[in-house]
Amino acid sequence: MSDINQTDEELLQILKKEITLKAGLEKLENWTQKDYDFLVFFIEEKSGIKISLTTIKRIWRNEYNRLPHISTLDALSSIAYGKDWLSLKLTGIAASDTPPHNKIKEATVKAPEKRLPLVWMALAGVIVVALLLVVFADKFFNKPIDPKQIMFSVKTSVTNQVPNTVVFSYNVDSVMAKKFYIQQSWDTRRRVEVQKGNHQQTDIYYLPGYYMAKLIADDSIIKEIPVHIKTSQWVIAAHQNNLENKIIPATEWLPNDDLGMEPAVLGQHKIDTHEPFNLTFHNSRDFGIDGNNFVFTADFRIDSTGIVCPLASLVLKGEHEFIYAGFGAKGCESDLNLSISNQKFNGKKVDLTAFGTDIYHWQKVKVLNKNQLVQIYLNEQKIFETTYTKPLGELKEIVFIFRGNGIARKPEIKAARS
Repeated sequence: MSDINQTDEELLQILKKEITLKAGLEKLENWTQKDYDFLVFFIEEKSGIKISLTTIKRIWRNEYNRLPHISTLDALSSIAYGKDWLSLKLTGIAASDTPPHNKIKEATVKAPEKRLPLVWMALAGVIVVALLLVVFADKFFNKPIDPKQIMFSVKTSVTNQVPNTVVFSYNVDSVMAKKFYIQQSWDTRRRVEVQKGNHQQTDIYYLPGYYMAKLIADDSIIKEIPVHIKTSQWVIAAHQNNLENKIIPATEWLPNDDLGMEPAVLGQHKIDTHEPFNLTFHNSRDFGIDGNNFVFTADFRIDSTGIVCPLASLVLKGEHEFIYAGFGAKGCESDLNLSISNQKFNGKKVDLTAFGTDIYHWQKVKVLNKNQLVQIYLNEQKIFETTYTKPLGELKEIVFIFRGNGIARKPEIKAARS
């Protein structure tokens, strides 16, 4: 980032307004998390450049005192007016560039011309030349970054177990930026600062999964790589308040083949079952199954707890995209969400009441995906169907997320018959 002046600030505000209109979003004060997520997706689709969610929020909420990285500005400028940031600053926004909803009516009375004294005209010329030199210097020293030229790789310290230390190898010596970071996944809390001249950074992954690690220059993601933390069997973790990623040993699970545990076991691990808590069940490996053609089945239920609106969610994650389906108690459906690759459905804006059920008794779920047509069944009744455009890729991870003491049994995934 570089210091921001009034001209840059005004131009950035114009770009934000235009992109918001193009994306079909409402006024900022009405935005939810899903609106910001959609804006990240919209910008990447239109410009081919992925800007982090943190950066988008900072820009749109005016929570910045420096100008974003030039690659971010170029992406916004190209979406709004089909030009890069420098061209837009030099040429301005012509009437032909301005969409009908932004055009300002011309004044009906022409203001009288005022002639500037020669000395002031000369001074203005000097200032313009100086500004152009500054702009061109900024453009020269902030050349667009080619991800192919950036070295960023990873290896794990152990196989099929967690915790797992990973070693990131990177080289940002040729990149012009003030600060660099490596972020483990989408979670900005898992971000550490790295330095030029150093070429390795280690970190710990406490849960299995298929993550996309990010190499960040200032506020721009310059490269992403997959980090697959695999397991040979299911892993169950408990999360409550400041206690998270508490792995429950398999020796303490239910005695049959069900995935779960008695409430007393949770108590032994400092989990108060009368207060909100989460359990996550993870199975992360190379399944060798196409995420666009598979069938998944399982049974699940919530053990009786004091939580008002218990939830059970299923995540089927591929190399590129994922399926997320939430199920809740009857009456709590407004809290549910559904994601099918690029398709997003929010229970507050879409009717997801079919995903509400008697969650304290066994529920049978089936997800059938054939050639990117997804059908979701609950207790052998089809409750949802949609298509999507962004392929999932090969399946890499299955996750159950329970708000409350959840139990799952007989999870099975296999290739769908053509």
